Amino acid sequence: MKGFRKIVVVLSVLIMVGALGVFTCVGAEARAQEPVRVVSAAFEPREVLIGDHFQLNMKVEAEDGCEVAFPTITEEFAEGRIELLEELPTDTVSHKEGVWALRKSYRLTSFEPAEYRLDSLGVLYSNGVKIDTAFVGSPLSLKVDIMPVDTAQKTIYDIKQPMQAPLVVEEFAGYLGLVVLALAALASAIYLIATRTRKAKQAASEEDAPKEAPHIVAIRNLEMLSHQKLWQNGKHKAYWSQLTDILREYLDGRYGVGAMEMTSDEIVASLKELELSPKQVRELKELLAEGDLVKFAKHTPDAESNEDAYYKIYYFVEETKELPAEGEPTAPIQEAPEVVVPSTEENKNEEGEGNE
Repeated sequence: MKGFRKIVVVLSVLIMVGALGVFTCVGAEARAQEPVRVVSAAFEPREVLIGDHFQLNMKVEAEDGCEVAFPTITEEFAEGRIELLEELPTDTVSHKEGVWALRKSYRLTSFEPAEYRLDSLGVLYSNGVKIDTAFVGSPLSLKVDIMPVDTAQKTIYDIKQPMQAPLVVEEFAGYLGLVVLALAALASAIYLIATRTRKAKQAASEEDAPKEAPHIVAIRNLEMLSHQKLWQNGKHKAYWSQLTDILREYLDGRYGVGAMEMTSDEIVASLKELELSPKQVRELKELLAEGDLVKFAKHTPDAESNEDAYYKIYYFVEETKELPAEGEPTAPIQEAPEVVVPSTEENKNEEGEGNE
């Protein structure tokens, strides 16, 4: 009986040893079949003070053809009490026998003292056949503590208020210059806007106001020319330039002839197309020809020629002026223009005084 019992005990031990070996082989084979393995993951250092910087370092081994995605640290990491400062790029440590060794680091900080324990930190991977997660084998631990204060030797004081720094001109001189430039630019913009607005209003009022008739403008200019007494003082060129300009402006306003931009010959040619008498055309032709002699050939006409030219233009304007139709409004005239024509006797007296 004793021998039989020994045999049973020996067989039992052998069966247990065999089963344990089988389980060990199966576990090893299962671990060997995992394409991605988390070799290590830990906080370094594991004990810090609040506000200190520390790192979470992870090391992973992955077979060829596997794509690995390390965890992303979000605001919900550790219930938001551990903050991410910087995620460092993934580093390849080595590559041996078809296995890649990868390392990933995160720079972190925390402002809440506590002892943290993280269990579900894992790495997502894909080998072309399946997508799975390789988890950290053991929980991660971290202790965040506050600075110890020895109240027996040190006194705790209240927080000091900010110190009042003296005002330095250099600190705001640049800003003052910018303010001055901005005000100058604003003033310039306001001035330009006001000027343009005023000009626009003036132009609108001028457009709305009734335009003076050409003969009124011509008579008024002749009156002003007469008061200047240009030819009486030897200024024949100035006198004839203004006299012919008055005639040109009247032809432009009365008949639409661009006389201000024409030569004398062109004006004479255009007069033939107007409803003018042969006498009027002949007198204007002679007047323009004599004016060209005075302005360009230094011709000096006598007093009678000066007065005769004045009268010819005056009576030409009076004879050809366009009268408004019945019921048609006319331009307002404050004062009726009066032509002041110097008499021959006055001219002779002035010339005699000049000779004396």
